[in-house]
Amino acid sequence: MSESLLGFSGYIKFLMGLFALVNSIGILPVFISMTNYQTPAGRNKTNFIANLSVAIILCISLLIGDSILHMFGISIDSFRIAGGVLIVTIVISMINDKLGEDKQNKQEKSETAVRVSILGQTGINVIT
Repeated sequence: MSESLLGFSGYIKFLMGLFALVNSIGILPVFISMTNYQTPAGRNKTNFIANLSVAIILCISLLIGDSILHMFGISIDSFRIAGGVLIVTIVISMINDKLGEDKQNKQEKSETAVRVSILGQTGINVIT
């Protein structure tokens, strides 16, 4: 039987830290407010797409994130600073662009899953 890099307690600590960073419980009120117009089936579909997006983003970041940053000559600290500034500007624009229900089209409503997954759960702190 081969020895893994981390023991069982190491994996538990890693998963608990990742769970805290992803903030699944904290994003729940945001998810509910962004999907209050949807049917339960639509809410389930949005939930599935958001969680799948989070899993894909985290896997890509884990597997090839360092290589991509190194290829462009970007340090982790520079990435964190730039990402923080970018997220703040996106959040401010989302707050200012809050459209009324009558002005939202189908495409804007379907973007809910992307907003929840990228901005809510996989921020710069989780990716780095």
